[in-house]
Amino acid sequence: MPWHLPDDRSCCREASWPLRRAKNGLGKLPVRSTARYQILLLMMMSLLTRPAVAADWPMWRHDARRSASTPESLAPILHRQWTRHLPKLQGAWLDQDTLTADAVYQPIAAGGLLLIGSSYDDSLSAWDLATGTLRWRFYTDGPIRYAPAAANGRVYLVADDGCLYCLELASGKQLFRVCAAPRDQRVLGNSRLISAWPARGGPVLADGQVYFAASIWPFMGIFIQAVDAQTGTVTWRNDGTGSTYILQPHNSPAFAGLAPQGYLAASGDALIVPNGRSVPARLNRKTGQLEYFRLSLHRSSGGDQVAISGNVFLNGGAAFDLKTGLGIIQLEATGCPVLADGLAYTSGNRVTAIDVDHPEVSSTVNKKGVQQTKVSLPEKWTIPIKCKLFLKAGSRLYGSHDRTLLAIDPPTDTRAAKLAWSQPLEGVSAKGSVAGMLVADGRLVVVTTEGAISCYGADKVERPVEFALPAPTSLANDDPSVQAAEAMIETLSSPTGGIAVVLGLDDGNLMRGLAHHPRWQVIGVDGNARRVEKIRHSLDAAGVPRNRVAVHHADPLTIGLPPYLAHLVTTENLEASGFDKTERFAARVFGVLRPYGGRALLPLSNTQNESLAVALASQRCPGHRLASSQGQTILSRPGPLPGSAAWTHQYADVGNTSVSNDDLVKAPLGLLWFGGSSNHGILPRHGHGPTEQVVGGRLFIEGPDLMRAVDVYTGRVLWEVSLPGVGRAFNFTGHQPGANATGSNYVSTEDAVYVAYQSRCVKLDSATGEVIAEFPLPPLGSGPKPKWGYIAVTGDLLIAGAEPLVNEGKRVGSNTHDGTTSRFLVVMDRHNGKVLWTREAHHAFGHNAIVASKDLLYVIDRLPETIVALMARRGRKPTGKPRLVAFNARTGQEAWSTTENVFGTWLGLSTQHNLLLQCGRPARDMLTSEPDDRMIVYQARSGKIRWDKKLAYSGPCLLRGETIITQGQAVSLLTGEPITRTNPLTGLTQPWGYTRNYGCNSAVASRHLLTFRSAAAGYFDLTRDGGTGNLGGFRSSCSSNLICADGVLNAPDYTRTCNCSYQNQSSLALVHDPRIEMWTFNQLTIGNAPLKHLGLNLGAPGDRPDDDGTLWLEYPVVGGPSPKLQVTVKPASVKWFLGHSERIDVGPGGGPTWVGASGARGIHSIEIGLPGKATYKVSLHFTEPDRIQPGERRFSIHVGGKLIHRNLDLAASVGVGKTLSVDIDSVEVEGKLDVKLTPAAGSRPPVLSGVEIHVVQ
Repeated sequence: MPWHLPDDRSCCREASWPLRRAKNGLGKLPVRSTARYQILLLMMMSLLTRPAVAADWPMWRHDARRSASTPESLAPILHRQWTRHLPKLQGAWLDQDTLTADAVYQPIAAGGLLLIGSSYDDSLSAWDLATGTLRWRFYTDGPIRYAPAAANGRVYLVADDGCLYCLELASGKQLFRVCAAPRDQRVLGNSRLISAWPARGGPVLADGQVYFAASIWPFMGIFIQAVDAQTGTVTWRNDGTGSTYILQPHNSPAFAGLAPQGYLAASGDALIVPNGRSVPARLNRKTGQLEYFRLSLHRSSGGDQVAISGNVFLNGGAAFDLKTGLGIIQLEATGCPVLADGLAYTSGNRVTAIDVDHPEVSSTVNKKGVQQTKVSLPEKWTIPIKCKLFLKAGSRLYGSHDRTLLAIDPPTDTRAAKLAWSQPLEGVSAKGSVAGMLVADGRLVVVTTEGAISCYGADKVERPVEFALPAPTSLANDDPSVQAAEAMIETLSSPTGGIAVVLGLDDGNLMRGLAHHPRWQVIGVDGNARRVEKIRHSLDAAGVPRNRVAVHHADPLTIGLPPYLAHLVTTENLEASGFDKTERFAARVFGVLRPYGGRALLPLSNTQNESLAVALASQRCPGHRLASSQGQTILSRPGPLPGSAAWTHQYADVGNTSVSNDDLVKAPLGLLWFGGSSNHGILPRHGHGPTEQVVGGRLFIEGPDLMRAVDVYTGRVLWEVSLPGVGRAFNFTGHQPGANATGSNYVSTEDAVYVAYQSRCVKLDSATGEVIAEFPLPPLGSGPKPKWGYIAVTGDLLIAGAEPLVNEGKRVGSNTHDGTTSRFLVVMDRHNGKVLWTREAHHAFGHNAIVASKDLLYVIDRLPETIVALMARRGRKPTGKPRLVAFNARTGQEAWSTTENVFGTWLGLSTQHNLLLQCGRPARDMLTSEPDDRMIVYQARSGKIRWDKKLAYSGPCLLRGETIITQGQAVSLLTGEPITRTNPLTGLTQPWGYTRNYGCNSAVASRHLLTFRSAAAGYFDLTRDGGTGNLGGFRSSCSSNLICADGVLNAPDYTRTCNCSYQNQSSLALVHDPRIEMWTFNQLTIGNAPLKHLGLNLGAPGDRPDDDGTLWLEYPVVGGPSPKLQVTVKPASVKWFLGHSERIDVGPGGGPTWVGASGARGIHSIEIGLPGKATYKVSLHFTEPDRIQPGERRFSIHVGGKLIHRNLDLAASVGVGKTLSVDIDSVEVEGKLDVKLTPAAGSRPPVLSGVEIHVVQ
């Protein structure tokens, strides 16, 4: 709902007069009274100097091609008319230099208005272009990060709330809204509460259509839409490109497609969609069909800016062929070139006009006699002027350099190019530099990085009008709202701040009181539009940014808040909070509370308190606590999520299992948050630094010189502690074993983080990062200050490996055994550092071969083979045999030992089964001497061998229940025999295994998932044995950083120094969400075996198991390896369709939405080869994919030659976009199943989404 002036709209009404809305006053926007005359004078001058035909700048860079060129000419000399100072913006991505479009204001101009979107206050404001005064303001439910587009008296904008808005240009009145997001699910994105599908595909207008896109995470689904600009009707929607199985950077495939982020551009039939850090894609503008997305090519290109010239588009400093998407040439340019008349005007150290429409191709032969092709773009002219160009107006180019505005005249037949005009940047902060320009109505508008907007015109004014940024006002410390907030915060154990959610609002003052504390972020929700509007305005008047206090217009009970968001939940207005629907209110409040101490403080009466207690019990809110204190009800969520588990060591736990016991993280997975902490200050990926650790709702991660703690549930950085050089061993950009071989140099518990740092252990408070204590090692063999080499915790014991051995003389962490073993074991009390016992090795204690239970500590005392060989070359050899030893963990007394068959470098301990595994840790980026062909499993308490087998494997070996998973296969922990699976298609038994595509890390596991890199971030669904899938849109690290712990799949950005152009480079967290799509591939085979169960998913992007165990196979095969079936579809011209399942509903008796989301149009028959003779139950799955009326599509169904249904009308039976299943209980099949679909006379052709069969006998 916009705020605006009444119809007379006198431009001088700013001053001390209030802006008015039809019914509610916006309030006063005071300006010095001396400015009134200047504003009136500017208005009169604008009427005298306005061009005969007013020219707009209706889109970012002027037009649909994003040319940054207008035919309008400006006066030869320009003078500043006014400057308005707006709050400085902060872009979504602070560390991505190709995603900066939203870091500054990007205005457009239309109808005499300057339209500016803002992520500071989530508004679109209309300012009078002539005078700089506010005309109206419109708020959205999320940050506006991209410029709007305007045409025919309307303006179109998109926001992070996932929606496109159409407003009346003159008034700001909303005419329609189109939400691309399939449902109201919100997440924390770039530290703001936004839609899980933010609309970050900037709108472009062409031929009466407005094009935009929502969602930047392919695994969440991608929604690109064409909307009729007049009616708001969706012309077409492409929502099937997110899970496309395509080559990623490194030329390996994954389910990871488009991720629209940036300004869309249009020319002819081409719609160019920028994809964040990746190269743009092309869609057919008329149909929405994807024509190309060459993600694996051009690894250095990408970005949020794209422009089209003739048969070329430009992005990321490169030129691409518009027809094919193939790169032509890299340009020497700063930013996106200005385009006009077939020329691209590049800038930087010089300004050059390049003929981009006529590339020149030449061939040369190199010294080896190989012919090479070179592509170049002819230079038409150049001038050695350092600057950044922003636009071309008429025949003149405009840009800036070093806070100087300048204009360049291109050459003519009679003179060379020249600097035509320059002027110092005035009236803005000394910190600011020019970030953008536009031309409209004879004026030049200049935008700076600090948020200043200046307007230049032909007439010289004595004193340009200055609109200063009002100083923010804060509540006084003794304000009742501040004191009420203070009392609330004091009840919480959150020293590093947090997020407060206020359900039901009054005047917004309690929210401001909470935000008075600098580390608290406040989110308010209320269903009353007028109240929300008023509070938003009051926040603006006080200068409160939305990243501190945001107000969302929604029903507090139905808004899609993410789980575990809030440290504090409260209300300003209990009646508006939805408390009257007590059961729903209880579920809402408890669901949004953060584990480990989140609290709701509610002003309830005794009766209301009792009602809440009953509601909490009925809603199954496990672990909740309810109490009353001083007239307030306190609902708290103490401790961890039931079923969750921690990851406290390099390999999950002190037993080296590499498996999390978390029972909550399972596929499919949806976003919880993204953005949060960046990889700045974190170790590089190839150095294989320690895996992050997760416990107590906090994630701990290491940098070269720091330790960092991040909130698991929100991504907030809780603290950083400087420890210079702590990560030096891993701060290396080349491939090396790193912590894979040395082990981690820190270990985490819920109350403390222990860091092995030089000659001491630094104990950090896990909540604050404060140093609690420092524990030195006792004097040992080599001197008074021995160094730490290994660190672990079991119970109250701190285990140290002391005096790490250095034999090869190389840098610790590199391809060397130096630092991988220690000479001494030291066990301390972890609370006070008291040394309990020490032991010296006969040879060396390998760090990867130290594990412990609560009462026993196991070690291998053995020199690595490489060191033994090195000694032999020097005429020496070790004395005595290697030993496997079990010590009493508290006393150090030897429980048992053996010198027989001690060959390993790795121990893994299953406390569940009291079994100890000895093996090696062979892997990529690991030491070459690792054993890879033998395993021994012992009874952990006695040392008795359970089994000893020769078998090949890779490591680390994962101990999951009764299974050892060996990075591809698996054997029984109990017997050593290979693990088998039941083939879901044939029912036959075959060896268990999984496969993945390219990835430089090792798999780790949880109860439900294996996680790893498979081209992109990947996983294997262990629960359903469902194949390998992806979390498309980002890559995981070379260190294993996809960790299931605390109920969340944690994925911190551990990819520093990686320039591969994956769509996103970000930290994120995911939680189980059954509504999210998941697609997999697998290595199952069928051969000639009869099929017992099968789902055939027509047009799907991959395979997927359903909850009943049926494996649905894609047809045709486009999504990676899939069992080969004999399928014939007729006619051959069938048209496959694919949408997103979140746009499909389950109809009466319908099947899964992800089956109904795809299918075949125009299909008349399908034959499925089924070896042998059997009787099957057959289910045919349908969805009406088109917006049609009942009666338009009717067809009859024959199965096995028998008529099953006559004139099926999906639109009439269940409606458009709903699934319908037709079941045939008994079909006798010999060799093949035959299904025929026959259209009725005059009908649209038949559709079919899937065929499901189950053997009856």
